[in-house]
Amino acid sequence: MDLRQIEYFLAVAGGESLSTVAQNLSVTKPSLSQGIRGLERELGVELFHRVGRGLVLTAAGRALVGPARQMMRSSAAAFNVAIGTADEPRGRLDICSAAHGLEGPIARIVADFRERWPAVTVRVGELPQDATSEQVLADGACEVVFSYWPPDMSALSTKVIGVNEYWLAVPSGVHPGVWPNGVKPAAGEPVSLTALPDLPVVGVLKHSRARLAIESSLQAAGARTRMSTELSQRETVGAFVFAGLGMAFMERSLAERSVASGAEIFPVEPPISLNYGVEFDPETLSPLGRLFVDGL
Repeated sequence: MDLRQIEYFLAVAGGESLSTVAQNLSVTKPSLSQGIRGLERELGVELFHRVGRGLVLTAAGRALVGPARQMMRSSAAAFNVAIGTADEPRGRLDICSAAHGLEGPIARIVADFRERWPAVTVRVGELPQDATSEQVLADGACEVVFSYWPPDMSALSTKVIGVNEYWLAVPSGVHPGVWPNGVKPAAGEPVSLTALPDLPVVGVLKHSRARLAIESSLQAAGARTRMSTELSQRETVGAFVFAGLGMAFMERSLAERSVASGAEIFPVEPPISLNYGVEFDPETLSPLGRLFVDGL
């Protein structure tokens, strides 16, 4: 087994056609096929089902993906040491985000990391909808996952790096009568969760951690609300508020942006917030992954 075969295997496992993979790797399609078949013969198992002109991973193939990715990362680290660049890391670091709304913090963290280690390429992917952090780390899809969580909920190693606060966004121009006692709070004045306007709620889908945190805070305060619209994309919440479909509890950064579209925003009391940070498995972190986590 050589690294070229592993590279071929991982490229094809990514789901692209053989022709596309061959073009991306600058090899011929027959050479790519021979490399895959040679790896299968060496391991004594079929890694792909041949379906029409395509390839689909077998159970053995799926089991190999994680170790193969770890092998490639270890090889890159060893190469750096061999050529005397251990003090100037290079290569690629894969991270995933399971936390919608953290684009800003993630971008700043990646920018800081790249400023310190400019020879490292960082690839940021989205956590698949049905996957857990444990699954993507185990199969080697990434080394670090950005997520919302109370730290004691994770079986992985975790590091809290910030807090995301949620503000109330209300359509501008709503009748003052929707507010308790008919009095709208002044701009920037905190709104009590027990004195919310009489408007339906526009929110994200029920399974999201943001929705769970918001509903838990409302329930604890004894607030009664009703949903008007559920959205799968949290970036679209502001547009629905602006259209007059109701109020929303939004990440502060998104809420502040929604002001330009005609929303009025208020902090809430008690505050609604979610910790965010990273999850990782210290046993499988590459040297680049360790540099990233240690720098947080």
